[in-house]
Amino acid sequence: MWIWSALPHDDLPDFSRYTDTTEKKEAFFGFLLPHIRAVNEAILQDRRRLLGIRDELAHDGGAGFFDERWLRDLAEAYGLEPPEKLDAALADRVLLRVDVIAPSLVLAQAANESAWGTSRFARHGNNLFGMRTYDGDGLVPRKRAAGKKFKVATYPSIRDSIAAYMQNLNTHYRYRRMRLIRADLRRQERAISGHALANGLLAYSTRGAEYVAIIQSMIRTNELAKYDE
Repeated sequence: MWIWSALPHDDLPDFSRYTDTTEKKEAFFGFLLPHIRAVNEAILQDRRRLLGIRDELAHDGGAGFFDERWLRDLAEAYGLEPPEKLDAALADRVLLRVDVIAPSLVLAQAANESAWGTSRFARHGNNLFGMRTYDGDGLVPRKRAAGKKFKVATYPSIRDSIAAYMQNLNTHYRYRRMRLIRADLRRQERAISGHALANGLLAYSTRGAEYVAIIQSMIRTNELAKYDE
């Protein structure tokens, strides 16, 4: 399971200094892509080990002490409670969650939620995705409705922000449809498409289907699908 600390090149650039829209977009995507790929690769490392353990459980009925302990820890990290006796069915449930988020989707949502990296939450909290927190830490939205208690989460680094966002999509019950769409793409041996995954994000915004259409339009108009291959 991945652990990292902020890197010197992880600081968010000042995207507001760009006057040319095309240059701003290129700089924004170019900055984020290595971080997205790093987080996805860490997830894939876990997934590859998980697939091996799943095969052992299916064929041998067990996977060894250390692998089974690792599987328990991974299941809990992804919001699942493992049974006393581990089996291939548990591994399958975990596999549904331990998988990549298409770079095109990450880029489009980051651009939309952070105003291309220029929002207050992005600049002061490394939060590119509008992620909220209810534990007392974070930034208070200036337009938060009366009586609301949430804050916007802050992160030590951009990479931590991306990891938290992916963890949210991979664990929250509201995004189960997205995970099922992804699993279906896996079964068909097709690329994990951000345009397709966006259909499972109706609950990400109060705008619902309109929000999904906006994200899909951003993927198309900025030709982001090429990053999913």
